Amino acid sequence: MKVGIDISQAIYGTGVSDYVINLIQHLPQSELVLFGFSLRRKSDITTLFPSAKTFLIPPTLLDIIWNQLHILPAETLIGPVDILHSSDWTQPPTQAKKVTTIHDLAPFIYPQETSSNIVAVQTRRMKWVVKECDQIICVSQNTASDLRRLFSISPSRISVIYEALPARYLLEPQITKNANYVFAVGARQPRKNIVRLKKACELLGQKLIIVGEGSDIGYVSDQSLVNYLAGASAFICPSLYEGFGLSILGAFYHQVPVACSNTSSLPEVAGDAAAYFDPLSEESIAAGITQALKDRDRLVASGTKQLAKFSWAKTAQETLKVYQSLL
Repeated sequence: MKVGIDISQAIYGTGVSDYVINLIQHLPQSELVLFGFSLRRKSDITTLFPSAKTFLIPPTLLDIIWNQLHILPAETLIGPVDILHSSDWTQPPTQAKKVTTIHDLAPFIYPQETSSNIVAVQTRRMKWVVKECDQIICVSQNTASDLRRLFSISPSRISVIYEALPARYLLEPQITKNANYVFAVGARQPRKNIVRLKKACELLGQKLIIVGEGSDIGYVSDQSLVNYLAGASAFICPSLYEGFGLSILGAFYHQVPVACSNTSSLPEVAGDAAAYFDPLSEESIAAGITQALKDRDRLVASGTKQLAKFSWAKTAQETLKVYQSLL
C-alpha cells in the first residue's frame, strides 16, 4: 500500500502543522509518498522531511489548478499511489482512493471573521471533498456533526480521529512557578471571545495574560508560550468555537487547571478535567475561573488522566485503519 500525503501545511507552525508532522512520524514510513508545494519555502519542507517530493508551485496557483479547474491528477507529479491524503488547502484529482482531514469549519460557521480569500478557497475545495473523498477524517465529534449538518455528508464517509499533544508543549519551562495570573491564547477573531474574558477577569480583579494575534504581547516563541502556560494559576479557553482545542492538552501536560467554554469540541477534549462556563456570559466565565482556582488539585489530577487518552501513536494507528479500509 502506497499512501501519498500532501505535507505542504507542515511548515507554518499551526495546529494543522502539528497534525501533519506528528501523524507522519507515527505512520509506517515505508508506505508513504510525501509531497509538498511552496514557491519560497521549499527548503523548509525538505528540512522537515528530506525524502519528500517538493515542487516550486505557490498555493495560489494550486488553488486554480486543483480547486477551480480540477485538472492535473496528483499522480502526474508524484507517481502512482493507492491512497491520497490531501491537505486542508487543495483537493487534487486522482485515481487513488481519497482521504482528507477536516480540522474545523470556521470559514463556513464564522465567514464574517475569516479572510474572504480563505472562505473562497475552502468553498472551492469543499466542493470536491464532498463530491470525491472516500473518507473524511474529522478531529472531533463536534466537527463531524458540523460537517454532516453543513454538507449533508453520510456518516459512513466520516471517521473521527482525535489529535494529541503538540511537541511544542513538551519543552521544559524556564521559570519559577508564579500563581498570580491566569493565562489564555488569543486571536483577533470575535469567536475567540477575548473581550468577554477580559471583562470577566475585571469582575474578579484577576490578572490576565494573553498571547497571540491581537494581544498586548503578540506572538511568542514556543519556549515563551510554555513559560507563560506553566507559570499560570489557571488556563482559560473562552472560545465560542474550536475544532479541537490543542492548548487544553498543553495545560494538562503542565499540570495547570483548566476553565473552558461548554461549547463546540471543548467538552470532548477536556472531559471531566475542566471547570466549564457559558462563554456568552461574563459572570459565568468569572465563576468558571473561580472554580478552576478553587478545585486546582482535582482538576490537575483529572487533567493528567484525560491527557493519557490522546496520543499520536493512536492517531496514526486509527488513520492507518482508515487507509486499509479503502483497499
